[in-house]
Amino acid sequence: MTSPVLRVTPVSLRELAERCTSLSDQVAPALPAAAAPTWQATGTAASNVNTGASTAATTMRGRMTASSRKLTTAAHDYEAMDNAGAATLAAVPQHGAGLIPLVARSGADGGAGGLGTPR
Repeated sequence: MTSPVLRVTPVSLRELAERCTSLSDQVAPALPAAAAPTWQATGTAASNVNTGASTAATTMRGRMTASSRKLTTAAHDYEAMDNAGAATLAAVPQHGAGLIPLVARSGADGGAGGLGTPR
């Protein structure tokens, strides 16, 4: 079984970065501490759940924000690499006649250049 071809473009990386930012903004903010006497088991349990959920939400927001920054950086790097490659190719001299042959060819012998190549 083969994997589908992965096509990465600066535009798709930026779109994914925006999606990560959007999703991180939707993660619920930290929950308030539950106000209940400490001797009450349900109050302590609710406070522990709120603390755990707040920690998880903060961690998720941080990771999604970091991923968004990394995707934006990757998009910039891909674009810079493409531009540098294009500039390098543009700097290659163009020859109208193509490659210079190493052996003079008469054209009458099929390109063997009179080297005595059997037919």
